[in-house]
Amino acid sequence: MNDNTPIPSHLLAAYLAGETDAAQRQAVEDWAAASPENAHELDRMRKLWDLGAEAQAFPEVDLEAAWGKVEERIADAEGRGRVRAIGGGMNWKRWMSAAAVLAGLVFAARWFMQPSSMEHLAQAEAIEVLLGDESRSVLSPSSRMEERMGKQRNISLQGQAYFEVKRDEERPFVVSAGDVSVTVLGTAFEVSAYDSARTVLVRVRSGLVQVEAKGERVLLSAGEHVLFDKERHILERKPAPPAEVWGLRMLHFEGATLAQVVAHLERIYKVRITLSSEGIASCRLTAEFDDEPIEAIMAVIAETFGFEVEHGSDGIYILKGDGC
Repeated sequence: MNDNTPIPSHLLAAYLAGETDAAQRQAVEDWAAASPENAHELDRMRKLWDLGAEAQAFPEVDLEAAWGKVEERIADAEGRGRVRAIGGGMNWKRWMSAAAVLAGLVFAARWFMQPSSMEHLAQAEAIEVLLGDESRSVLSPSSRMEERMGKQRNISLQGQAYFEVKRDEERPFVVSAGDVSVTVLGTAFEVSAYDSARTVLVRVRSGLVQVEAKGERVLLSAGEHVLFDKERHILERKPAPPAEVWGLRMLHFEGATLAQVVAHLERIYKVRITLSSEGIASCRLTAEFDDEPIEAIMAVIAETFGFEVEHGSDGIYILKGDGC
């Protein structure tokens, strides 16, 4: 295994200071074990961190007497009188302590002043990510993003991700996806920017979002979408579809047919849903579900239209009714 994924500076500093809990300690130790480079970096930082304590352990030395002997040898070699040190000699222990403090300042400058960086990768399954500023994200399969949290909160995205951004008026939250830049202060939105796609899609669940690409700028509010065409280099507003999914299991239906609703539910919850008549498929649903269990969603649909719902032993849900 050879993983050079960066580790947050605040976590590494807390580990070296002995202020981490068991889970955080394990995270740092797993990072160090992932590659020889990581282990070397941790060992180097530990030596710098320990230098201040080690300086205090040096044995007492009669530096005045030692300096006197050196002076005498210099005088004898040059055939002149004894040299007298101005200021009473050099305090080497104090110098070493100062060196330790300086090393600590260098360490702090590196790990605390520069923005922390961390990379997140979703392979076959979507993953939930808690970002360094306490914002939340859901990274879709086959997607990668890098976060850098400093005076500005920067995200570099390849693929698709949903964000719920913690508001911070002093630090804009910026998502960069190729030629497209999305800037917010605090809102919920999604960016879809797969390398293999001809377009980049930005859609907003709540709040206000600024989208920039190739000199164009568009402001989006809740429910609005914009599409960037990579070949034509233009931004185009698009109407929101009747059925949308946010994150893992947040669903919004605005006049969606039950045929559309069922298709989304089957994909997200990995279930099968059968409609007992063709008339049911054309019924239209307006509702929002925030990570509800499939049983609750099916019950709401049945109650809304006066249908019956059966859950068979084979895991198939059946909606029974005459339609709308």
